[in-house]
Amino acid sequence: RVSASPPRSPRGGGSGADPPMPVIQFGAMQPKLRELYAFWDDRRQRSDGKLPSIMRVHAESLTPWLKNLVIMTVRREGEFVYRYYPKTFVEQFGVDMSGRDTTELPEAQRALIEHEYDYVRQKKRPTWRMYTGEFDNEIVTWERLILPFAADGETIDTLMIGVYEAKNAGLFEIA
Repeated sequence: RVSASPPRSPRGGGSGADPPMPVIQFGAMQPKLRELYAFWDDRRQRSDGKLPSIMRVHAESLTPWLKNLVIMTVRREGEFVYRYYPKTFVEQFGVDMSGRDTTELPEAQRALIEHEYDYVRQKKRPTWRMYTGEFDNEIVTWERLILPFAADGETIDTLMIGVYEAKNAGLFEIA
């Protein structure tokens, strides 16, 4: 069983020259995302502090997050392909992105997502953010945790993204 307590921050870049990764605000993070980060960090620690390989992750170990998990293949700089896109998102957004490239997204969404993914690829560090936007005339806040994986421990080839809706509880209304 993986603990959801705040793990140690990994060092970036793998060279040892980068400063420690800034601490993610675990208290503000969705509990399932804290658990997903702990899962990733456990794999990183088992890899002697290098980035873990997605090839060493058994599909059944991802069961707690599958309905809210996106897995991206990183083909080369700036090219990201949806390897796994959950049925829950297909139903919610009306499109199956499995096997499709981020270039097929609307321009504003594409620019934001590709910037995030490229940032994680370059920094070789996880990132977490909250995003509030309008979806079908409803203001919705999403939390996203992006975790890097590398078969060789260095070159990122896969991104695992946990995505959870944070209910606004009536704080926002559309005028």
